[in-house]
Amino acid sequence: MKITTSLLITLKSKPIYFLGRTRFVVFLLPTIELPERLQRSPEQCSSHNSTGVFMIKPDSYLEPFEVYCDNADSSGGWTVIQRRIDGSIDFSRDWDSYKSGFGFLSQEFWLGNERLSYLTNQKKYQLSVIRRYNTLPYNMVYRNCSNSCQRTCGAPEVCQDGVCNEAEACVCSDGYFMKGSDCVPQEQCGCYESEGQTVIPVFQRRVDGTEDFYLGWDSYKEGFGELDHEFWLGNDKLSNLTNQKRYEIRIDLVNRDGSPYYAKFDNFRINDESDKYRLSQLGTYSGTADSRSNPDGYGLRVYLNQQFTTKDSDNDVYSSNCAVYYHGAWWYKSCSYSLNGNYHAPR
Repeated sequence: MKITTSLLITLKSKPIYFLGRTRFVVFLLPTIELPERLQRSPEQCSSHNSTGVFMIKPDSYLEPFEVYCDNADSSGGWTVIQRRIDGSIDFSRDWDSYKSGFGFLSQEFWLGNERLSYLTNQKKYQLSVIRRYNTLPYNMVYRNCSNSCQRTCGAPEVCQDGVCNEAEACVCSDGYFMKGSDCVPQEQCGCYESEGQTVIPVFQRRVDGTEDFYLGWDSYKEGFGELDHEFWLGNDKLSNLTNQKRYEIRIDLVNRDGSPYYAKFDNFRINDESDKYRLSQLGTYSGTADSRSNPDGYGLRVYLNQQFTTKDSDNDVYSSNCAVYYHGAWWYKSCSYSLNGNYHAPR
């Protein structure tokens, strides 16, 4: 095993110096060659020139999973197994958490010991541990201003004025955007404006019923499916996300006749796993989904203050398991239809 530690990082042959207090530690591993049947989507870090989240599937591992690929280093093709930036994710966790992994791939996370074991037992791997010290924002470089364009998460398509008042200045690296005082890749921007439209995180999508949503607690905790098709983001991620600030929720649906309608609530929050991901807050309703004379979004509001129920974890107040009855997990109270139930259910 080869271990390297550096306080001088080279990005596209341009040195970036990090001075001062520690910001984070990151562990990197080169990814593996993937099965041919998974080649229809990006699946290995070494096959990409960009940095971001991609899908891989180690030999003998049952399902493909997402990893964060780091190609900023000149050698490229590294898979990040741990990142710490600002302490926003709690790393004081139990065995099961470290086994399955936790956090956000685009921010702070631990990939998971089970996945790490599969990765490192296929062939010989290198491990790189990078400890960065900085007073400059992360991913900011000092360079010539003549060909620099400083962009922000709030306006990623606009070069900001007043950044380059001198011949040289500190700006974000190519492909990075200002978020507060730091430079981050666009996937860490969260919601941002692009061509006048707000880009909003999606935590569930169903389009044709090809993805099985009749799954257990751990699957709904970690998330499943493919982000470009049908998926559930994961209750851990959803809980962490909705407990950072006040969030709205919008549900867009199309009925069997092809007519669209939606429900929107100006506040949405779920608690963490210790409270069974209880739906703890739901704001004022607006939309077209509730056609009653005094609409309040009853289709979702009826589940307010209910804990999450899966086929192997019955937390509803009904006498039997509603997730089993409707073939899908949800914040059930008494048994009624949910957005994770049987996609091809009769009328």
